[in-house]
Amino acid sequence: MGKPNSLGNTLKIVKIVESDPKKFPQLLKQLLHKDSLVAMRAMNGIKRLMRADKDFFDPQKESLVKVYSKTKHNVVKLGLITLYFDFIKEFSSSELKQIKTLTLKWVSESEDWMILAQGLKLLEKLAKIDPTIQPEVRAVAKRLQKDTRKAVATKAKKVLSGL
Repeated sequence: MGKPNSLGNTLKIVKIVESDPKKFPQLLKQLLHKDSLVAMRAMNGIKRLMRADKDFFDPQKESLVKVYSKTKHNVVKLGLITLYFDFIKEFSSSELKQIKTLTLKWVSESEDWMILAQGLKLLEKLAKIDPTIQPEVRAVAKRLQKDTRKAVATKAKKVLSGL
């Protein structure tokens, strides 16, 4: 199976899906796999495919918010946060509200420093699009500015100074 942080066969899978895009939904389903390593490698491949070719993103954007956000794996939540950030202009206002709700939930429930830091980054971007959510984002950042992990505390302080 390989080391947890290795790519495993991710690059080979990406090439297979690029040559046969009809296999992409099978890869997406792996985000809900019970094994976090399988889900992590699937997310890695999905991000590569979506960033390289928007045709992979467009038909799946709604499912990224409504279906795959139900994952229990932090690695998938983190990947979704980064995809939401990267493609923020592609989402409708109702999808952005759902993304805000999901991100606030994940940040409040998580101790994972990467979810906290990247979640703050996404929330800051959402608050610039919709200033009505700034008080919620400020409250989260205020709580996290005292985090013992430098990356989290620094990002929280930056959000507070930027909003």
